[in-house]
Amino acid sequence: MSETGAELLKVAARAAREAGVFIRKSIQSEIVVNEAHHHDLKIQLDVDTQELLTRTLLGAYPDHALLGEEGGEGSEGQGYEWIVDPIDGTVNLAYGIPHFCVSVACRHQGVMEAGVVYDPMRDEMFSASRGGGAFLNGQGIRVSERGDLGEAIMALGFSKNRDSIDKCLELYQFYAVKARKLRAMGSAALDMAYIACGRMDVYIEQGIKIWDVAAGQLLIEEAGGRVELTPRVEKHHFHVKAWNGRMDLPFQ
Repeated sequence: MSETGAELLKVAARAAREAGVFIRKSIQSEIVVNEAHHHDLKIQLDVDTQELLTRTLLGAYPDHALLGEEGGEGSEGQGYEWIVDPIDGTVNLAYGIPHFCVSVACRHQGVMEAGVVYDPMRDEMFSASRGGGAFLNGQGIRVSERGDLGEAIMALGFSKNRDSIDKCLELYQFYAVKARKLRAMGSAALDMAYIACGRMDVYIEQGIKIWDVAAGQLLIEEAGGRVELTPRVEKHHFHVKAWNGRMDLPFQ
């Protein structure tokens, strides 16, 4: 049985909002760190939040599959797969920086059909369904009209390995004198949501996982922008260039 984008979007938004409520309550307690790496943290709240998302999403659609930062489960028999990042911006959260989100998307046979990015600290729900447009808290959104790179706010993400960091530093040197401002805010999904609503214009990162950008890709495309995902060697790993589609980006 096929599902409509509107139906999928309704469940995605409910799951993301429930996860956001859970996160807001949980951060009042001590954050439990499961693993600490040089450029990353793994916290128990990520695991617990994905379990909540899984219960809601697969509870509504038990024949669907789920892929997330904390692993995956479910059947692929129907061709539907939920792609979730329970907390995009984990390091921000762990350090008390209120800039993180829940990202939930659903694709059918490889095509993104619905996606939400929910910022629980600002209570901002970015949502999109294929062919249905993009919205922020129910109001339609569009990418910016800016076509001059000199007016652009650009987000350049630092990945976790040395080669990607070196490449990002090259991008910073190149674009620092060309764009209005550069930003590195620590949440790929929110960077893309901000492009979709016109707050920013460009986001480039050398290495990002599919669950970080799945919902954001649909948001930007439905808001009139462009996203290019180039697969890297590691599974589910991509180079991403996302922008309003109105300006040239000579160095990527």
